[in-house]
Amino acid sequence: MAARNLPAEDIGPPHFEPGEETDADVFHFTSHRRAREALAFGLSIDEPGFHIFVLGENRSGRMTATLAYLREAVRDRPRPDDWVYLNNFRHPHQPRPYRLPAGAGRAFRDRMAALIPQIREALQTAFSEEDNQERLQEESNRLRAEIGRRIEGLRAEARQHGLDIAQLPQGMSVVRAQQEGEPTPEQIEVMEREGNRIAEELAELNRWAAREQLSMTERVNQMAREIADNAIADPINQISTDFAAYRGLNRWLIELHADILENLAFFQAQEEGRPRAPLATPEIRYAVNLIVDHGDDEHPGVEVEANPTYENLFGRMEYRQIGGVLNTDFTLIQAGALHRANGGILVLRAEALAAAPFSWQFLKGALRDGEIQMEELHRYGAVPIAGAPKPQPIPLDVKVVIVGAPHWYYTFFSVDPDFQSYFKIKADIDADMDASPENIGCYSGLIRRMTREHGGCTIDDAAISRLLGVASRWAADRTKLSSRFELLEDVLTEAIEVADCRKSGSVTEQAVITALTQRRHRNARIEDRVQEAIRRQTVLIDTKGAVTGQVNALTVRDLGDHSFGAPARVTARVSIGRLGVVNIEREAELGGPIQQKGAMVLQGYLAGHFARRIPLSFTCSITFEQSYGGVEGDSASLAEVIAVISDLAGLPVRQDLALTGSMNQRGEAQAIGGAHQKIEGFFRTCVEAGGLTGTQGAVIPRANEANLVLDDDVLEAVAAGKFHIYSVAHVDEALELFLGTPVGEPDREGNYPTDTVYGRALAQLESFDRIISARERH
Repeated sequence: MAARNLPAEDIGPPHFEPGEETDADVFHFTSHRRAREALAFGLSIDEPGFHIFVLGENRSGRMTATLAYLREAVRDRPRPDDWVYLNNFRHPHQPRPYRLPAGAGRAFRDRMAALIPQIREALQTAFSEEDNQERLQEESNRLRAEIGRRIEGLRAEARQHGLDIAQLPQGMSVVRAQQEGEPTPEQIEVMEREGNRIAEELAELNRWAAREQLSMTERVNQMAREIADNAIADPINQISTDFAAYRGLNRWLIELHADILENLAFFQAQEEGRPRAPLATPEIRYAVNLIVDHGDDEHPGVEVEANPTYENLFGRMEYRQIGGVLNTDFTLIQAGALHRANGGILVLRAEALAAAPFSWQFLKGALRDGEIQMEELHRYGAVPIAGAPKPQPIPLDVKVVIVGAPHWYYTFFSVDPDFQSYFKIKADIDADMDASPENIGCYSGLIRRMTREHGGCTIDDAAISRLLGVASRWAADRTKLSSRFELLEDVLTEAIEVADCRKSGSVTEQAVITALTQRRHRNARIEDRVQEAIRRQTVLIDTKGAVTGQVNALTVRDLGDHSFGAPARVTARVSIGRLGVVNIEREAELGGPIQQKGAMVLQGYLAGHFARRIPLSFTCSITFEQSYGGVEGDSASLAEVIAVISDLAGLPVRQDLALTGSMNQRGEAQAIGGAHQKIEGFFRTCVEAGGLTGTQGAVIPRANEANLVLDDDVLEAVAAGKFHIYSVAHVDEALELFLGTPVGEPDREGNYPTDTVYGRALAQLESFDRIISARERH
């Protein structure tokens, strides 16, 4: 077959008739349908491990559409529970979590906050009553009276022997009484004997008094507890009754009651200059730390954590400074995203989670164990601190949805051996969709809604058709539309500004065209400089004439915000030798593995074509001229084989044509990427190099015909016959087009007619082989 000259109607933007507006959302695109079904399935399973990973190309709505779907999916689900942390009176460094129905946590917190002032006032009132004060004072007075009576008894007995009991700095002691004259030795002996006896009785009295004092203190404390119990029983019983239905809370209130009675001193006035520890303050000791409050929610939440550090996911302990010392307690426990999402859905960005490997490891542990265990990572590796807080874990019931690009799924997450154990659902968004009436209708409705939301105006059907053509161009397929609708939304936003909807009230096709033109101008600085270098012959490219062993290959560069094509000169120089094809880029370490593979495929094609009877006795160097950076890809394989065969056959190559295409070892042309950018790049080169001659054109593999969605200026030139787009299915078609000579058909011995491309090339190879053979014999 000969190269196919493509008509203008097969290379321009396809005309899509806008559909009627519908209520369909993004997930009704067929490109998103698979992901929507996966999300619905994943949300319906409550078993562990069935968490979801949503993957899709950038700007395909993978996050916005997923969030909209998830928020709609949870509307009919019941509200999740509140969570509070309360003081663990037995082990204060291990505060306990309690689950309460939504709204009950706030009510319990407020009731407890009001209870403490009530208890303080009740205790002050109770201990201020005269009857209670008299009861407490009576025990003390009775003990003091009894101690005084026994001391007086010992004093009277001591005086009978000339002794007395005096209060000295070191305590009560037996001393000699004041008397006239000196006692006799017999009296001294008696005084010493009786003094020792009385001193022993006095010591026993002191021991008895200490025991009685202890006993009295216990009785007084017991009386105080009874008084306090009577005072606080009613308010505590009332709150216990109101919250008795909540599991575990009633027991904590009983412990609260007992703890108050054991620590009545905490309710006494604080001395100035002596700060108390936080847990010695009733307002803190008996506080309710409401870390998750769903009282105002109507359904489970969809929690998005943009920065999934460990603290943001699992919570943290805050510290306060008291007397120059850092201190913390259960009231300073702060919830993380897992706490807030518990009972609902947690959404994480894949790239952010991949940047926080510690968080990823702990998240897997939380999903494995089914609980949220809060750790203080800054303590890892440090000296253990006695009493360091360690909150008891909270049961975890959450659906985790990770959203990210395929790059993160395949390079970071899927290679983790644990990943498939916890994220068993993959919601995969396709990069494009068929240009079916269903998708066109959905896209049209989406464009109309976006126009109203961004500009408060309408949009013409012609403008919608133009935008759909842009979506087809981005999909690089005339039969498909790109699913990256957010990119189209950017163009629409720019068109709304161009159209000045506040005055015009509508977005027209011309506004869309102007917006696209302005966008290209903003982003095409590097492309303009490349074309300027070609125009000024700094980079050598011919667009007229014919040169042996020289071909205009087509390349594409992707700068992120702008992709463009440009021609590159490929040359081949054939000489006598045995090395075959020598890839200069590879030898200079500028060629990538795929580029080198293309060169080796080229060598295989030449060997299979010409080395059936004789060995390939040639050396041929190929290179991209004036290329000083890396070269990768095999899309220049067709250009390289034409350059090699041209130099072998001694036939010049048309320079008014440019070529892109891969090939296999049988010479079949294979599809490549960026076809329309490459064609437009050479078209611009031809225009700026002196204008179109009517013979210029670009050649692509036949498999890329459906990928062509070219700009209007190229389309107009093709329609006018000033520029041509050819497609080829085999290298033979390309050779005949570029060399202007038939390739020839072999006879039974494998010989080609001498006036054909292959006949001339084979003759040259046979000549090389004879020379080499003669030299080897010599």
